[in-house]
Order: sequence, then C-alpha cells, then structure tokens
Amino acid sequence: MQLIDMQFFLYEPSFTHPIRTPKVTMTHRKTLFVKWTDNQQQVWFGECNAFDTAWYHHETIDDVIQVLNAWFENVRGVDLTSFEAAQQCVATLDPFPAARATVIMAMYQMFHKLESFHVPMTLTINGDFTQRMMRIDSVGRIKIKWTPQILEQVKMIATMYPDIPISTDANRTLTMTDSGILERLNPYLAFIEEPFETLDVKGDYAHFPPIAIDEQATCLTTIKNLTQNPNIQTVVLKPFRLGGIDRVLDAMQVLQGNGIRVVIGGMYECGLSRYFTAWLSQWGDYAGDVTPEGFYFEQDVTSNAGRLHNGQLYFEPPVVNQSLLLPL
Repeated sequence: MQLIDMQFFLYEPSFTHPIRTPKVTMTHRKTLFVKWTDNQQQVWFGECNAFDTAWYHHETIDDVIQVLNAWFENVRGVDLTSFEAAQQCVATLDPFPAARATVIMAMYQMFHKLESFHVPMTLTINGDFTQRMMRIDSVGRIKIKWTPQILEQVKMIATMYPDIPISTDANRTLTMTDSGILERLNPYLAFIEEPFETLDVKGDYAHFPPIAIDEQATCLTTIKNLTQNPNIQTVVLKPFRLGGIDRVLDAMQVLQGNGIRVVIGGMYECGLSRYFTAWLSQWGDYAGDVTPEGFYFEQDVTSNAGRLHNGQLYFEPPVVNQSLLLPL
C-alpha cells in the first residue's frame, strides 16, 4: 500500500450545552480531519484532537497541518506492507504527539479490521449540572468539572448513587490553599485528575482524594516517576498526548502490569476519535471518557458511535460522512 494524497478538512459542530471548564468556555468544537488516499483509491480518515488555540495543549490545529504537510512530502509513495512498517513511517513525528496520533488513527484502520462492541458510559458534567443529572441511568462513572459548588454537587451525587465512581478535574487550577475542600472531598471521589500545576513525587497528598496523572502523562518515564508516590496510582491516558492508540496500548500493558490503574481520557471529540477512545476503554480500570451519541453534538460525522443499547454504549466501525466536512 502507498499513500498518494493527503487532504485537510474542518468540522465545527456546536455543543448541545456550552462547555465550561476552569480555563475556557466553548460553544463550538473546531476539529481537524485528515484524509489519506492510497494507490488503490481507498480513503482513510484521521481525526485530530488538537484545539485551534493552545489553551489545553501546545500543539494547535495549525501546528498539526504544518507538521503533516512536511512529513507527507517525505513519505508519499512509500510502500507500507504492515502496521509495523506504518509505525516506522511516522518515526519523525515523535516530537509531535497530536500529529502522530492523527496519522496512526488512519493507519490502524488500514491494517486492522474494526469491530462493533459495547462499553459502559461515563456521565460528564461541564457546568451543566442540572441538565446532565437528568441522564444518569446505566453509567459506569460520573466525571464532574470543578466549580465553586463542587463539594455540594459531589455530595449530592454520592448520596443518590453511592455505587457509581465519581471523579473530578480541576485542570491544574488548584493550589495548596484549596487543601481544605480537597480533604472534604476525599471520602466521595474515586480520583481527581491533576489538581495542581505540578505534582511532586515526594508530595504529601495522603489526605486528598487519590490523584490521577493527566496532563503530565506524556511518556512512560514521567508516569513511572510520578507513580512512585503512593497517592498517585491512577493515570489518564490520551492517545493525542502519548502519540497514538498504539502507544496507549503499550503503556496500558506496562502500567497495569505494575498495579497502576488506567483510565482512557477523551477530548470533546467527534465520532471517529470517540470510537477509538471507547475501544481502548474496554481495557481500562474505570469507565473511560466515553459519552453517548448526541451528548456533546447534535450532529456528528459518524453514525452509531455510542448509541445507548441495553444499558451500555454500542459502537460500530466508523464511516466518516465527508459531505459534512469543509475542505481547507
């Protein structure tokens, strides 16, 4: 197989409810899609999880476009006989994990038969507590973004649904002055994603909820170092941060073999990327960041990407509706 053409597209769906995090409020999700055509005229799509600004991660959509344009000039027409050969083909993208993850998403489809499957859903609450609390049946985990009302909201959820794990994410906006509320949250939370700007392998976090590495989960070396702290024993793995679904699979095997709990994280993603997030989450220790179809966007680029079925989310192999994409 040889890749002979590459095209960029944008898709910008509006959120069903505005997304409010400690760092940003979003009403739309600008998303980059990349289409590769091979020498048999088959097409393969990758969805990029980068944002249009660097509020969350230093690689932006424009950065990924620039990097992939340069990379493709060197690999156009190269024979790819296996997925292992495809992995070698993206070696120069190692410094650009969001770009590499986009390519690997497409290349995985080239050499693997995708399957249909069911996974438990995670209910994610992003400043829309009242609306989301009405959709709480059959969830594997509840994830709530940090708000000034976090303690009252978590206590309410824990009282109503004592058997559902609850996690929260403050996007690294807390300091040690927030120790009091963290201590009060400790009895209710399964984990909190990186509450502070930095984590200290020697830090005393024993009185806080269990801490999960998120933003700093960029490579196994960093993860192994931080998880030497007995209060940091959970890791949120995201393909765009590690460089692709292959890297996540490898990391899961190593970490779980050492007794570290793994959660697969999502990225306010469209149906193509969400399929792979859900697929990876089958092997996580908690339900992954997987939401039902229509949870974030009224219209998506794929169908049957998380339809509620018998209390779980049903995913079929994704087919991208190119007519919804805007060519660049």
